[in-house]
Amino acid sequence: MKYLIYILTFLTMGSTYAQSNIEVNEKAPKINITHWIENVPTNKSLDNKFTVLEFWATWCGPCIAAVPHMNKIQSEFNNKDLVYISITDESVEKVKRSLKRIDFKSIVVTDLTKETQINFGDGKKGLDTYPLTVLIDNKGIIKWIGEPKNLNSKIMSKFLANAKTENKDNEFKKTEIEIEQNNTLSFKELLSNNEIANYFDIQEAKSTEKLKKTLGTKIISLKAYSLEEIYSDILNIKPDHIKVPTDFQDKRFDLLYKNIEEGSNLELLENNILNKLDLEKNSVFKSTKINMVSIQDESLLEETLEQRFSAKSDADDKIIFTAFTIDNTLDELSNLSSASFKANEDNDTKYDFIIGIKTKEDIINSLKTYGLSVEEKDVNREYITLISRE
Repeated sequence: MKYLIYILTFLTMGSTYAQSNIEVNEKAPKINITHWIENVPTNKSLDNKFTVLEFWATWCGPCIAAVPHMNKIQSEFNNKDLVYISITDESVEKVKRSLKRIDFKSIVVTDLTKETQINFGDGKKGLDTYPLTVLIDNKGIIKWIGEPKNLNSKIMSKFLANAKTENKDNEFKKTEIEIEQNNTLSFKELLSNNEIANYFDIQEAKSTEKLKKTLGTKIISLKAYSLEEIYSDILNIKPDHIKVPTDFQDKRFDLLYKNIEEGSNLELLENNILNKLDLEKNSVFKSTKINMVSIQDESLLEETLEQRFSAKSDADDKIIFTAFTIDNTLDELSNLSSASFKANEDNDTKYDFIIGIKTKEDIINSLKTYGLSVEEKDVNREYITLISRE
């Protein structure tokens, strides 16, 4: 499964391993470490050691979701000449915030120079993919490249025995690159081309593979999304609050959108969708029970350190929110839960959150750890019916 949710998605999270600077059975590039943060070893030398190198980021949900699996691998294989390193390029302060909530057994480090990410990535800007795991033997040779969730006992045993490790993950490389090159206008092009300030296109999907890439609400790319899913996932309308025409219920769409004026983006996007699909929107407001959220202890809120982007990313039973306002966070949580959540007061400050989403109680308990209280009230909510224009 591929994961791209409200994230700086010129980086692809999922099963694409087109790191042009590294190949299996070739010499590994230099690993540069500027700060040793957690589980710091007495001997920091990596010479003559087997290394499990894990590239991660605080905003990357699949990276966080992989931590328990990697902890289990480390518990099973804990040879003295084997080291597990989880490396990011983020600030020490930002990493330590995540470490308060996520239990890493590995050595956690950062490379603020980004030299390691560049060396193991495209050789110019950095990595193409998160999360990324690289197995390096005691002679410095790369033996396996792939997703951490695909690293298993069989691969580790062969790796440590210096036997040949099957690298099926790397077989995705050629196919994924060819797919990207066949796109006439891609998310990556909209991201890199500053001359394009506004762009919109929506077409019926040719593929059934669902994929989402976004940069806040400035750039949005959706593949194989239903109209209900677009309203739920992007426009923050709960699925049971939206009704679409019968002839749209089985349709899937590819959507590509850019508007650098982020303040009114969702309203503009909705208008573009309605006009292109020749639809009208009728709204009614009904009394609904909503969980009103208030700031009870502001000292527990963590104002974001991220200035470049806003990000929302899946981490199995959690969601990682980076640089989100409380209101936007609650909108997203409402779409994921049978319950609805709304902020009691306006607050434009952006924060970082890690929220459990398995149950309503998990959401409420997570919010409480950030000093937020929850009280159920009756309020009016919008219910939407879309109809085809005559």
